[in-house]
Amino acid sequence: MNQYIKPALIANAASLGFHWIYDMDYLEELANKQSLVFQLPSLEHYSKAKPSFYVYPQAKLGDVTTQGMYLKWLYDAVKEKPDFDVEDYRTLIFEQTKPGGPYVGYIETYNHTLLINAISSKLRLSLPTLPISDDHLVGFVPYLVSKEFGLGNDRAWQLTQLFTDKVEYRQFFDMFDYIFENIARLPRLELLENAIELAPETFKEKLSMALSMKNTRDFIKQYAGIACHIPQSVPLIFRILNLCTSFEDMVETNIRLGGASAERAMLLGAIFAQNSEIPKEWIGLTNS
Repeated sequence: MNQYIKPALIANAASLGFHWIYDMDYLEELANKQSLVFQLPSLEHYSKAKPSFYVYPQAKLGDVTTQGMYLKWLYDAVKEKPDFDVEDYRTLIFEQTKPGGPYVGYIETYNHTLLINAISSKLRLSLPTLPISDDHLVGFVPYLVSKEFGLGNDRAWQLTQLFTDKVEYRQFFDMFDYIFENIARLPRLELLENAIELAPETFKEKLSMALSMKNTRDFIKQYAGIACHIPQSVPLIFRILNLCTSFEDMVETNIRLGGASAERAMLLGAIFAQNSEIPKEWIGLTNS
């Protein structure tokens, strides 16, 4: 758990306080007055920031997002059952998030789709099956778990297909493998330029611009975004990888950029931990 999962969860928990605030001006102004790291989501902040989505009102310091919970659940399940497959994954998420289940909190559209399809099947309703074609960062949860256990990217892709049919994820797994394997060996710009060769063709221009554009906000506006969808989030993750030099710098920069910051932080945290120390005082702050 310590190599990839723990750093991912620490970065996720550190970012939860401002997750889904899409007002960069507000976040920058606030960052000049206080730390944004390991803060509780505050209705006051979410009310002042526009737009924003205040969906974790019951969060405690050190909690993670729903995708962070997926990461914990899947890690524990695969540790218990090494041959865990996509149907096991479906059952896991259904049992955790179904109405009356143990998880009480926000769930996203792909989780709603899973619940509707599963309940319709269990009750033998004549509802059409909802399509499975998600493009959120949740597709990287099986990738991180597979890396932790050395299961390989084909296995990760099998699990990822619970929520998506987008083959770009499988290509991104190989691209991020290259980054993980070489981040401590190559200069950062060279590393990322090489990694682009492994990216899906439709993403290569966005990733190249992540490395070449001078102004981050202009890059976000023209080539990325700050939401969780991979056409927005993966190019921005690339940008942050190129801009930041330490785990702490990455978390702080990522939060200030706003949007789906806590979920970008999972993949970023796992990567930066391979070449940068996590602040010791952060390690004991996560509820994991």
